[in-house]
Amino acid sequence: MRETLAKRLRSFYFDVPALRPGTVGAYALALVSVGVATALRVALDPYLEGAQFVTFFPAIVITTLISGFGAGFLCAVLSTAAADFFVLSPHFSFVPESSADLADLLVFGPLASYSVIVITQMRFAIERQQAEASKDRLQLALGAAQLGWWQYDAPRRVVSGDTRFKEIFDVASDEVPLDEIMKRVHPDDAERVLELRAALDRADAKPYAHEYRVQRSDGRVCWVETHGLAYFERVGRERRAVGGVGTVADITERKEREEKEHLLMREVNHRARNMLSVVDAIAHQTVANSPEDYVEHVSERIRALAAQQDLLVRSEWHGVEIADLARAQLSHFADLIGSRIAMQGAKLRLNPASAQAIGLAFHELATNAAKYGALSTGAGRVDVGWWTDGDTLTISWTERDGPPVSRPKRRGFGSTVMATMAERTVDGKVDLDYAPLGVTWRLTCPTANALL
Repeated sequence: MRETLAKRLRSFYFDVPALRPGTVGAYALALVSVGVATALRVALDPYLEGAQFVTFFPAIVITTLISGFGAGFLCAVLSTAAADFFVLSPHFSFVPESSADLADLLVFGPLASYSVIVITQMRFAIERQQAEASKDRLQLALGAAQLGWWQYDAPRRVVSGDTRFKEIFDVASDEVPLDEIMKRVHPDDAERVLELRAALDRADAKPYAHEYRVQRSDGRVCWVETHGLAYFERVGRERRAVGGVGTVADITERKEREEKEHLLMREVNHRARNMLSVVDAIAHQTVANSPEDYVEHVSERIRALAAQQDLLVRSEWHGVEIADLARAQLSHFADLIGSRIAMQGAKLRLNPASAQAIGLAFHELATNAAKYGALSTGAGRVDVGWWTDGDTLTISWTERDGPPVSRPKRRGFGSTVMATMAERTVDGKVDLDYAPLGVTWRLTCPTANALL
């Protein structure tokens, strides 16, 4: 029966901060409840023969349920006095007229007090259940956010926490000495953590957030982020911290991502500087007979550079296969690949730096072949091949069946790209032969310098 009553009372229970137990509002509620119950009982007096206390019980129940034992007990005492003074005969007197009224009064007083005690116990049970439910919801929320909570007892120098806290710090006990926790803090971060703990003892300590590393028993180092707030006792000069509470989170994955992003930004910066250097070299060393010719040559070389950059970006800078690089630089002659342009070689992947240099060399060879060499006529052929022999990589470009060729009278930027830049990038050697039957270009270098 008590459980049934508790369930019904729970539906009427609500928390009003101004009427909480021990507040002025709680005792004011008792006075108001008794006043309303008395006025209602007097107004209904002709119609309620033999039910002298019927309006006072709801007042006692409501007051106790909302404002606790103190206000409820005061309400019971005042209800007893009000019933005696205003309801029982003679009115406006504390001396009952009959022994029956006195007996009713003597029963009502203890019964009202007992009701206060029972309802107070039920109220405590409701509050306990709500607190447990709130704690469970909080724990679920912390779990969803992968957070743990901790509590520090300063006088005892022990730290306690939930399951997540124990997982992060690799401890099994519900309470762990502070020194044991400090043993798990990475030596490079221990001094900062100690300074932070000492700061909690200051009277003006504020909420804090701190990141540091923790060494687990399996040797793994993980990053944690703790948020904390100190709580105090006493006031003025005697005010001192007696502990702290807060949350802890494992942020190892976030730190690893940040480190990767930092390295990536450094790599992007490095590659951007290299790219700008190449563009600067193209702009300064390209020779042309007219401004229009200069713009055309520079644009072609930058487009060639962009094509191999696209390949590198698509591969997430994990290198480019030689076949893909050659096709990209021969894209204007895609319909000739497989007929007049033959490509043969194993599946080899160039690193980003060598792909950039060799790609530009392919572009210059293809441009010269289209203007003066094998691809300038309808019968010329080009053979592109690559292979490894032990620790040596060889890449070749051979033209045949085209018009007779001869060595250029002056050495331009194209020759620098085909020979000097390629050699320096892979620490190799380039043989460039302008034979009458067709140009032959061959690069040899250590595989470790060019391939992934």
